[in-house]
Amino acid sequence: MKDKLYKMMDWPGIEAIVYGEENSPQNLLGRHSTATNTLYQCFFPDAKEVKLCIESEGRDAKEYVMEMADEEGFYACALLGKVKDDYSYIVTDINGVKKTVKDPYFYSAMVKIEDSKKFNSGSETEAYKYMGAHVETIDGVKGVAFRVWAPNAMRVSVVGDFNAWNGKANPMMKDEESGIFTLFIPGLAAGCEYKYEIKGHGGLVFMKLDPYSYECNDGKSVVPSNIRYKWEDKEYFDARSGAKLDASPVNIYETEIGRVVDKKGELSKSAITALIDYLKKMGYNYLKLTMKGDDSYMLPAGVSASNVKNLVNALHKENIGILYTWNPSFFTVTNEGMSKFDGTYLYGHMDMRKRYNNAFGGFYYNYGREEVLSYLYSAANYWMKEFHMDGFHIEGLSSMLYLDYAKYDGEWIANIYGGHENLEAIEFIKELNLKLHKAYPYVIMTTREESAFPKVTSSNKDGGLGFDFVYNNGFTEDYLSFIKGDRAFEELHMLTDHFAYEYSENYISALSKETVLAANDYDYVRVKNGARFVDYVPVPDENKGTVVRATLAFFMAHPGKKLMYCGQDDENLSLALGQLYNTEPALYSLDNSPYGIEWINNLDKGDGVLSFIRKSEKAEDMIIVVCNFSCKDINNHKLGVMRPGKYKQIFNSEDKKFGGKAATAVKPKETVEEFYEGRYHTITIKIPAMSVSYYKYVE
Repeated sequence: MKDKLYKMMDWPGIEAIVYGEENSPQNLLGRHSTATNTLYQCFFPDAKEVKLCIESEGRDAKEYVMEMADEEGFYACALLGKVKDDYSYIVTDINGVKKTVKDPYFYSAMVKIEDSKKFNSGSETEAYKYMGAHVETIDGVKGVAFRVWAPNAMRVSVVGDFNAWNGKANPMMKDEESGIFTLFIPGLAAGCEYKYEIKGHGGLVFMKLDPYSYECNDGKSVVPSNIRYKWEDKEYFDARSGAKLDASPVNIYETEIGRVVDKKGELSKSAITALIDYLKKMGYNYLKLTMKGDDSYMLPAGVSASNVKNLVNALHKENIGILYTWNPSFFTVTNEGMSKFDGTYLYGHMDMRKRYNNAFGGFYYNYGREEVLSYLYSAANYWMKEFHMDGFHIEGLSSMLYLDYAKYDGEWIANIYGGHENLEAIEFIKELNLKLHKAYPYVIMTTREESAFPKVTSSNKDGGLGFDFVYNNGFTEDYLSFIKGDRAFEELHMLTDHFAYEYSENYISALSKETVLAANDYDYVRVKNGARFVDYVPVPDENKGTVVRATLAFFMAHPGKKLMYCGQDDENLSLALGQLYNTEPALYSLDNSPYGIEWINNLDKGDGVLSFIRKSEKAEDMIIVVCNFSCKDINNHKLGVMRPGKYKQIFNSEDKKFGGKAATAVKPKETVEEFYEGRYHTITIKIPAMSVSYYKYVE
């Protein structure tokens, strides 16, 4: 090496580059001016030769052979004067293959100061727009800008096929104030697979997926396309903008992405069409979809982003909403995920007593760290804005709310007031719901809460968490206990006790996946293979259809919005129930009001019968619901009613057309003037064993 060039070299800096310990490579690599020269330095591991190509406007390009400063692949070249022309490198590898590359360290992909301040303050809701990998054009050159938050890392590099997955080849530039590493690599395009190689201060080197991945392929993050999707759901959202959710029918079908894909495992057009046809046929107006679990909540794991958008677009065109099942309570403990992301517990807690989630085996997010909040707020906003979701079902809520959830003494730390509530998580949930409802007035936020935490569905201004709906766990659990028992008459109160708190929250009457798991004694394999809630009910197999039909009819008539997990419905019966639910306002319009139900008989008279009236704001809409939970047919049951005239049976779960034994055509029942059950008229009806019937006033 020439003496003049030798003296320009920062040898300690070169050593840091070569050994992969430099977090400010831009200070050495790239083009730099000295007093009399322009110095070019680059690092191409295992390169056989590197030439500097100066591209002067109006003149032929000039090439200069660069000198090897270090045999690991560090090259340098000095030109006299202040050279400002464009340049590139012509790299010849050990196999003699040549390629021309632009210098990544000539370009700046730094996050804007105003954005980084919002990110570091925990108020950012659109970090996905600049964090992660994005196809961008900088100074007229197209490539991919990478940005990742890893403040405690010694060095972060982008790796992929483009650099033979060599972590020393493309070290990223660190902004010390924000802790964000950035690098723009010219020439890369959408579809490129990549990861981050991170070197911690302890010297350990490891690979990580991008927390802001937008797509993932075979355990690698994928650079997304920036081609905007052509949505066709404006009419759908325009119609929703003025809808009153409480007074509207909400009938949700719950499933996982793996059950939606076709035989080839793809979310094809035919698979989407088949799903929508089923939802429309059965009267469902919302789909609750669970994606494949992954550390990165930005990506639609298990299927491509474009296919998910195709699904949402097709659903909205048929006036069907979609709720994304999201678990912001914890992230999984995987080597390539968020666990010890930059060599420290960056997204979690330093103290194991606050970090470890005993219930799920993962690590709790640190809701007291501002950048983690920005990540979670942005993830939610990303799904809403980029995928046009209608809302979220938040999983793991109970584990978030309590510091001692599923923990023994000594395994948790009390809050600053000595209590067990996770104050930071509670504040995060409140703020999440507040932000989403403000940005998207139509959003639906649902959850499942197991500990009777107060005011889950109350607004923030009333001191609540701000959800729209919560599962009615007490009702569902009591019902399952009832039908799994011997259904003794003295236990009939199990189906009415929950009315002591029925209107304390806005409830969903749910036969959810959790319900099915509980009914099957948490046999996950059994449920994955298609088990139903009724499979462990101790009745002969030939009678299980009767139990299923009565259960579905009772749940549909019960106050609260509806949710059904896939495989639990009965096609013929559910089709009829879905049509009734969507056309009879009494079944949904006053779900959250005590005026929406009036008991005729909620006492145990020794016959196993419960009866009540579902109402809307119009008297003529009322529906009488009669339930026989005994194992015997009742041929002459007297029912008290207020209005004289005729009452027609509009539904019977044991109708022959549904597989039961009751007659399909039943003549309207005419009232008799008789004071009974606090009412001035009666009708006499037949009620099959283990059945639910609906009656409507006709004149």
